[in-house]
Amino acid sequence: MKKVFGYVLSLLAALTFAGVIATTANAAGSNAVATSGSGSGVTSSVVSSSSSKKVAKKATKKTVKKSKRVQLSKKYKKNARKVYVKKAAKGSSIALKNSKKQSVKKFAVKKNGKKTLSLTKKQAKKLNKGKKFTMTVTKKGYKAYTVKVTIK
Repeated sequence: MKKVFGYVLSLLAALTFAGVIATTANAAGSNAVATSGSGSGVTSSVVSSSSSKKVAKKATKKTVKKSKRVQLSKKYKKNARKVYVKKAAKGSSIALKNSKKQSVKKFAVKKNGKKTLSLTKKQAKKLNKGKKFTMTVTKKGYKAYTVKVTIK
């Protein structure tokens, strides 16, 4: 009876040990396969996952074709309070910055097509510091791009 009880306890200890190894391996983010060996002990093997390939695919973003990039539909004149944008894509956001890289206005596009960005007097004055300003366009899943605009 003591021998049977001893075998049961050793089997229980071996299974508990294998469970602990499998649990810690899964908590670390990899797959674990625990197999019981014949006789004396338990062996476990850890299979590494290919998560690095998945991360690389997520990091790559599409680029917007040059024919579909945001443009100005009218030339911007100095101290003008409106910026006329065409080819704006739904879901993108446009940030206007002056030549000193200071943010002037951010705008989210809700519908495709032409948009008119209205500026306050203070924003127009801030935008006109220098001879050019930039429009940075960002959209989820795409690389951000910058359009340089000359002030007439």
